[in-house]
Order: sequence, then C-alpha cells, then structure tokens
Amino acid sequence: MENNNFPPVNPENVHFILVEPFSPGNVGAAARAIKTMGFSKLWLINPCDHLSEDARKLAHASEDILENARVFASLPEALADMHFVVATTNRVREYRMPTFTPEEVGSRIAQIAPEHNIALVFGREQSGLTNDELRICQATSSIPAAINHPSLNLAQAVMIYAYACYNARPGNAPVYEWELANHVQTESVYTHLEATMRQLDFVPHDSWDRFIMRFKRLFGRANPELRDVQLIHKIFQAMDLYVKYGGKTGEKQSEVPEKE
Repeated sequence: MENNNFPPVNPENVHFILVEPFSPGNVGAAARAIKTMGFSKLWLINPCDHLSEDARKLAHASEDILENARVFASLPEALADMHFVVATTNRVREYRMPTFTPEEVGSRIAQIAPEHNIALVFGREQSGLTNDELRICQATSSIPAAINHPSLNLAQAVMIYAYACYNARPGNAPVYEWELANHVQTESVYTHLEATMRQLDFVPHDSWDRFIMRFKRLFGRANPELRDVQLIHKIFQAMDLYVKYGGKTGEKQSEVPEKE
C-alpha cells in the first residue's frame, strides 16, 4: 500500500550518491531500497553498468530509478549544489568530523531538507571512500553493529539510511527556513582561508590539511547561511588588503547587508 503521509523530509531534496559501485546488482538493489522508502534521486560516480540485466533484475519494479539516475565523473561535481553532505563509513579515519547514527542523520535532514539539498554519500564496496572524498563532506555516519566483520553490503546500508530519512522527525530543533550556503560556496571559504593565512606567513603546527579540517569541523557545525559565507569572505578580503597595502586596508569595505 502506498503511504501518502510522508514525514517532514522532502524526498525530492535527498540524494543517494554511490561512488564507483562495482556490482550492478548492488546498484539495482539500492534503487529498490530508495524507491520503497519514497525517494527517487540516485546519483552515480563512475559506476558499473547500472542499466544491465543484473541491475534491473534486483531493482524489481524500480527500473525507473535506474533509468533516471544521474552519472557524474567526480564526487565534487555531484556535490556542487548540495547544502548538507554526509559520508557513510564504518572505519575510524585520521580526519575526525562530526559523526552521526542513521537516526541522527535523519533528524538533521528533517531540519534541513524541506528547502535544501541533502547528499548521502556511499563508498565503494571493497574500499569505501578515500580520505580526499571524506574531506569534502561535512559529516560522517556509521551504522552501529554487534560485530565489525562481516559488514553490511552497499544496498543494505542504503536501505537503512533510506528508512532513517523516511522515518525522520526534526525533534525539538527548528527547521531551517533561511538560505544555507551550498557545497561550492562553503568550499570557497576553506580555499580563501588557506590563501589568506599563507599570505600572513602562518605555518600550521602539523599540516595545512589538518588545519583546514579543524576549521571545516567548526564552520560546518554551524550550517552556515549564504550571508555567513559572504561575511567570512569580507573578513579574509580585509586581511588580504592589509597584507597588500602594508598595514592599510585600502578602500573602505562595506559590510554584508543583513537579511531581515
């Protein structure tokens, strides 16, 4: 029976992104899981043949999800217009980011997804996501399990997150009604930060990657609005001008106007 009482999450704004899936069967089963929970956005990064007979067989009445799946050459390309990006992983990584359970991810998405684009990123069947791919996400999520091995396969993981999103409620937190910055806009802040700090001859005590990741954790937790990004750029621009003019900031810079 079709459920027309969809929870607060807007299904059109939730994107399930599979990075270089190897098995057509897994892609087909993931498509079935997505459609069963009322979602439709399946995006693929350098996939196997997702329209093969094996994929269609396991999709089972979800072939439309496969046929409408968008294919991208790289993860950054797919994330360009996303406002909140969660990487799924079952490994502890060197770069620690905010980490949520599937249920917590669902609650966060319920706050954001009514008006903003969400990406749930799933890694390769054998090796998961690379550290570079994780760095461009805002948070990570793991599925609690009694044992570490064997782990859930790709399609099973997609099913759990699809259900968590379908069943999500925002809880006591407010739903975001303002304009959040998208992935490209927030990434531009990190690029500007590094360029400005290098001009100031700042040297991180460990590495630039670690320094930027620490700032990304801080900034990402705020779910910055577009005007927040613009304000941060203004601050960095003032610092850039200070260096360029030897202690003078040049022309007076106007503050980013507040939105009522």
